[in-house]
Amino acid sequence: MPNLPVKRMVLYKHGVGFFERLGALGPESSVTLTFKKEEMNDILKSLAAFPQGDGQVVNVSYETPEEKQDALSKAPLVLSDRQAWLDLVRSLRGCQVRLHIAGSETDGAQERIISASGSEFVVSGCMVGLNQIAKKPEQTLVAIMTTGSEADSTPSLRTFLLSQVRGLDILDARSGDDLRYVLDLSQSREEQRSVTIFLDRPNQDLLVSYVAPSPTWRVSYRLVYTPNAPAEGSDVADNSDSGQLFIQGWGIVDNQLDEDLEDVSLTLIAGQPISFIYDLYTPRLVDRPTVEDEARTVAGPVSFEEGRRYENLKLESRELLSDVANRYYESALDEELAAPGMGSSRFKSARRDLAQATQVQATGVARGELFQYDVGIPVTIKRGQSAMVPILGATLASRKQHWFNAEKLPDHPVVTIVATNTTGLTLERGPATVLEAENYVGEAVLNFTPAEGEFFVPYAVDLGVQISREDESRLETAAIALGKGDYLVHDQWETRQTVYCIDNRNTYPVVLVIEQRILSGYELFDTAEPMEQTAEFQRWKLAIAPRQQSEFCVQQRQKISRHEQILNLDYQTLQAYLHNKFINASLFQELRGILDLHQQIAQMQQEIQKLAKKRDRLSEEQESIAKKLQPLKNSGSENDLREKLAAKMSHLEDERDRLQDTITAQEQTQDSLKQRLRQLLQELH
Repeated sequence: MPNLPVKRMVLYKHGVGFFERLGALGPESSVTLTFKKEEMNDILKSLAAFPQGDGQVVNVSYETPEEKQDALSKAPLVLSDRQAWLDLVRSLRGCQVRLHIAGSETDGAQERIISASGSEFVVSGCMVGLNQIAKKPEQTLVAIMTTGSEADSTPSLRTFLLSQVRGLDILDARSGDDLRYVLDLSQSREEQRSVTIFLDRPNQDLLVSYVAPSPTWRVSYRLVYTPNAPAEGSDVADNSDSGQLFIQGWGIVDNQLDEDLEDVSLTLIAGQPISFIYDLYTPRLVDRPTVEDEARTVAGPVSFEEGRRYENLKLESRELLSDVANRYYESALDEELAAPGMGSSRFKSARRDLAQATQVQATGVARGELFQYDVGIPVTIKRGQSAMVPILGATLASRKQHWFNAEKLPDHPVVTIVATNTTGLTLERGPATVLEAENYVGEAVLNFTPAEGEFFVPYAVDLGVQISREDESRLETAAIALGKGDYLVHDQWETRQTVYCIDNRNTYPVVLVIEQRILSGYELFDTAEPMEQTAEFQRWKLAIAPRQQSEFCVQQRQKISRHEQILNLDYQTLQAYLHNKFINASLFQELRGILDLHQQIAQMQQEIQKLAKKRDRLSEEQESIAKKLQPLKNSGSENDLREKLAAKMSHLEDERDRLQDTITAQEQTQDSLKQRLRQLLQELH
């Protein structure tokens, strides 16, 4: 059978690989490839075959998606594991067969004997079936119907012990095909499916490509950082936080194919194309609706309205200024480098040795939104094994800083190498091991970085620098103005203050970058301009001297408005507004006059309520006297009592009328004052 080995393999970061196989078919005009069952949807979606000669692909067939046991149960021949011979004979009922029987035929009437040689003879006919005797399998008989040569219409039934049957020829072509199908199906592996490509002629070289699920390739980095030495004749270097970073990348790939990979062209793709699983392997039967004939109308013209065009929005970016005036050289590290066996020359040689120890044969090519690493040397990976291939080696200008973000790591900064990707290659996300002064100093994860992008390597926590963060919020009035209606509008600043207390206990200075989240709607004030900012964070760069405590304050504020009803003011609050110069003296007098009038109206309302209560008590007393008068007679002593009560009731009526007149008069005065109050409020605007 022709073999098409893998010759090219392109691996991606989202769980698929692109494979190309190339080989000669020889005298065959077809080739069978085997795939895992779960790969079939991708195979059917992407398989392409390219004959390299004049041939053409005429057909591609593949195995049913049914489970093997389900397919075997539906086959025309069902063969069990323990009684396959009995099942086969039983399944051939009604089929033309030829039996090879042990022994010699002595019956002269047996004209149906075609040939006999030695201890075996042959009988042809139609299979009738088996006759099994319980608990006596050795007496199982096989029955065959033969036809006489003189009277073809007269059937003859013969039986033989099944144990004497030495061979069976299936003369019925369809039954033979059924047996071959069952055997081929039984031979197939449960978890695998075969795909056969048919060409119209043999002796062709065939290239087959397809996409299949594959482990994502990974990358790991080795970083060697070498700080720049101080400028000659200078005790303090201006570029003390800068250095050289050698970066070496290794691509990691896995071979999970059921074959060895030998001399395969390997390409690793950075980026993430859109990919999905589409079920093409499972047959689908769709219920179709019944559609009746219908009258048709000629369609009229179709028109569309012109869409509105929007101009491109231009986003303006402001310059990011650094607030660091002084730079320090890490004297402690300088002393360490000057120690025997730890000098800067050893640094450079270590970097050079690492660069020379591994030959990087990969080249990078941008492919639109993707970036590919083409490994120049063919790779060989045994079945079930993995491999590492060098894909990157370059030296970059870099700087080492201490970065602090309280949300990510409280209390201490993280020592971070910052560099720009000037390799011309795209750096995929992966772990990195950092070396300095020939020692392991930490690990980090490099994020996906395109060419010319900046990347960060936070690899160690500096416990020698302690940082605490204190947050405070306050609300301050900025101005007070008259609003619409009877309101004052307060313009207030909602202020957030963050104080960083920095304690550098090290014997060398550090360059500290503080990163703080941007508050939506807030603006900085009385704070140094940030060094830079992202969509989420602002950053400040500070120089911290050795064994020194420092403070850095970030103040942000946003303006909010609050409405206050003038009539809810009190004299003390109004006096405070004047004292803090939120209002002038003229407005103060106007507002005080309004408050005086409002207070007078309130006092008058209280007096009216007192009089109304007295009036109501007199009314209640009148009702009580009226109830007492009802049972009294107009003669005798009861008449005297009636006259007294009537006189008292009359007196109460006069008093009640007087109170009501007073209430009415005061209500009229109050209405006038309210009208005056509304007029004063209107005159404020």
